[in-house]
Amino acid sequence: MLSNWFYKFKIGRTITALNMLDDATLKDIGINRSNIRSHAYDVFKNEKPVEDPLQELHNAMVKSGY
Repeated sequence: MLSNWFYKFKIGRTITALNMLDDATLKDIGINRSNIRSHAYDVFKNEKPVEDPLQELHNAMVKSGY
């Protein structure tokens, strides 16, 4: 759970940092402003935490009232 939170925190921090750059700098590093979010997720794709396969089943059970 903590690793999932930290993963999302790093992506959010990266998106914020890239949004602060001006258009000329983004162009120099080859990123279009409309693709900042996808690039941030791409940077950390190897660090994505493994999700628990039973978590989805648990969430469905809780929503159904069992």
